[in-house]
Amino acid sequence: MQPLTIQRVVLAFLALELSAPSRTDGFSCSSSSTAVASIFLGNPIGETMEHQQHEVKTVEIAVRGDGEDGILGQLFGSSRDKFFQDILGKRVAYFPRSEMERDSPVKGIKLSSLYETNDWISLRIRGSREQLDKSTMCYEQMLEYLDGGGSVVIPISPSDYLHELKMNVENELDIADTSMNVYHSGPSAVALNIHYDAYPVIVLQLSGEKEWIIQNDAFGDSIKDVNTWKNITMKEGDVLYIPKGIYHAATTKEGFNSTTHVTIGLLS
Repeated sequence: MQPLTIQRVVLAFLALELSAPSRTDGFSCSSSSTAVASIFLGNPIGETMEHQQHEVKTVEIAVRGDGEDGILGQLFGSSRDKFFQDILGKRVAYFPRSEMERDSPVKGIKLSSLYETNDWISLRIRGSREQLDKSTMCYEQMLEYLDGGGSVVIPISPSDYLHELKMNVENELDIADTSMNVYHSGPSAVALNIHYDAYPVIVLQLSGEKEWIIQNDAFGDSIKDVNTWKNITMKEGDVLYIPKGIYHAATTKEGFNSTTHVTIGLLS
């Protein structure tokens, strides 16, 4: 029998057609869904799900590039090789910056810069999507939207200052393409309802704190079959890896007026 907290989480998802749960229902902790303060490895996702992950050259990665001095070393610290040998494509993993001996490759967010250089910003509240029109919403109005509990999703393009990070990841992974999206959210905001991605993602927390809930069993099955969820609170510099097909959702942690993370999708 699962604790009542987890039952409410799943019921909230279903009642809202897989929408993200409210803070009291979805992001509270229980014995089976606890906030994690140290390195966390999720349950193995199983052979069937592993075969569905996009291929990455895991054998060469551990010995190529600049080791812990490269971008992957900056992301994962001393856990870099372990990530590619034992984790990639196999399970969820969370790496708190407090457990690393390296600074994060990116700190904070230059939101005004991204507003100026990016023409593909979308406005999000619990899964709704609307393209930001700069002719009708100036930067200050966008900030007001965020203060009201909204989120913006910004796909990084060559003109954006974070594009160098995207290219560094692609070069060190030796893959043709990644997607990189910045998620900046206001208080109590949920940008996306409970969902899974069609590719593996690496998440880097840039500012503030964000609470995540992540599937931890019944991999490859309907969300109705999921019994175990893991709560993780990400702080600045923390890294999270989520394989393809794993349900998850995130919200701004209580007490924070804003929070920002960037996702790196391993497309090929």
